[in-house]
Amino acid sequence: MASLPSRTDIVTAMRNPSVSYKATDLIGGNILFSGQRVIQYSGGYSTVFPFLNKNKNKIAVRCWVADIGEAKKRTQSIASHLSKIKSKYFVNFTYIENGILVNGNILPVVLMDWVNGQTLKEFLNSNFNNPATTLIVADNFKSMVQYFHQINISHGDLQHGNIMIKDDNSLLVIDYDSMYVEELNGMPDIIKGLEGYQHPTRQQNKNINPKLDYFSELVIYLSLLVFADKPNLWKEYYDTEDLLFSKQDFQNPITSKLFNSLLKSTNPKIVDLTSKLIECLKCDSIDKLDPLEDILINKLEVAKENIFDKWNNQPNPPVAKITILPSKDDIINKF
Repeated sequence: MASLPSRTDIVTAMRNPSVSYKATDLIGGNILFSGQRVIQYSGGYSTVFPFLNKNKNKIAVRCWVADIGEAKKRTQSIASHLSKIKSKYFVNFTYIENGILVNGNILPVVLMDWVNGQTLKEFLNSNFNNPATTLIVADNFKSMVQYFHQINISHGDLQHGNIMIKDDNSLLVIDYDSMYVEELNGMPDIIKGLEGYQHPTRQQNKNINPKLDYFSELVIYLSLLVFADKPNLWKEYYDTEDLLFSKQDFQNPITSKLFNSLLKSTNPKIVDLTSKLIECLKCDSIDKLDPLEDILINKLEVAKENIFDKWNNQPNPPVAKITILPSKDDIINKF
């Protein structure tokens, strides 16, 4: 990839279609404006323009502003993989090698289907007083990430801006630069995600792998349960870069007011998942984390069922030994 331009340079180019548009799919189309301002959505590594093509179909034009390492290989491998699985959780997209001319260099772009929906934070801002709907979305999120595990992929940057909620409360994800698919095994882990969603050891992780999402899955799912349980809490968090937890919470769970508050919740599921999140923070590598569906299993109940199944109809069956879960104080003191 040629040296990357600034966002300002890209906007200037997108304002001049007769000179800058090189891809056939862009020629004859136009960007969208709010008054005199070009509409764009900026992330850490790219900027996205809503765009009407020559057929007046709305699409997204994505341009890189930072190097993600072998962008062509990553994007084409992911596009090929997703086209085979045809999942409802992803949008169609195409890598265009010769996309736009910026500062004398022809740069690649990615063209994506436009998504009609709300980001996760926009959804919560509209629905924080409707906990039943929030719980539906939480359950749909759980189903989505379990599907990712089943087909051996990870998004790599699960956070509020990359999760879209459609009108029927179904979910899909956008922004695939950090994604893991089998064809990219061994590629470097460059995009580490927002710190309020990521395990502290993600910064030391070297290669993308199927476990990239395990920590952020638990963070997001637990956060949705908390906001459904305490709707008014949303007012304290809607204007932050995080969803609920912060980098500081993860660094110091013992002194975190949020962690201590959640451990005192009257909702036993929130207490259980908070304690499990604290246990996850003790891991010294994301490779040691478990997927959300495993964390949600009541291992005590499974152990009891297995024992009783094994000894069903046997004379003098042994008595199942039941381990008592640690208290909140035990959890904190062990950390």
